[in-house]
Amino acid sequence: MFDIRRFHPWHALAVAACLTASGAAPAFAQGQPATAAEANARAAQVAVLDVQRILREAKAMKNIRDQVSLLRKSYQEEIEKKQGELRTANEELRRKRTVLSPDAFDEERRKFDQKVAEVQRLVQSRNQQLDRANAEAVIEVQKVFHQIVLELANERSYGLVFRKSATIVVHPPIEVTPEVLARLDKRLPAVKVTAPAK
Repeated sequence: MFDIRRFHPWHALAVAACLTASGAAPAFAQGQPATAAEANARAAQVAVLDVQRILREAKAMKNIRDQVSLLRKSYQEEIEKKQGELRTANEELRRKRTVLSPDAFDEERRKFDQKVAEVQRLVQSRNQQLDRANAEAVIEVQKVFHQIVLELANERSYGLVFRKSATIVVHPPIEVTPEVLARLDKRLPAVKVTAPAK
């Protein structure tokens, strides 16, 4: 009837859009070059970052997915219990049809329909709660990810950091994905997914 498993809390494309907003690092909060020559030298320094790999492999992202999966399982059990109650109520309603007056039966049917609507609202609410909990946790990863990319760009005087998906040919030494991933895993190995109050 209703299946919360249709909900996929990890919307990779939507999260990628958020994270890859920092795919290029056009400005630096510190270490601005003092001369035009230094600015040109920095502009010539580029790096490439595989954001999709970060999304797949970062320990914090895996941790978030695991927690959301457990929450989804818990919510699914709750929904299945409600569905069982609806099936029982529906069987009882069918038995009453032969003994109740039309008006009384219509009233019982109205009550049953209300219960169905409540379960539908519960499914929608649980999906929204999972979506929100996931998004809030990902924002924490996003903040640290942005900081690391900016720090690395300042340390190595990169003028631009490109997303790997936007490139055709990448010379291996200019890819900084392993370094960013290692720093992210060390600084933020896990993020608490806050379960919404039921």
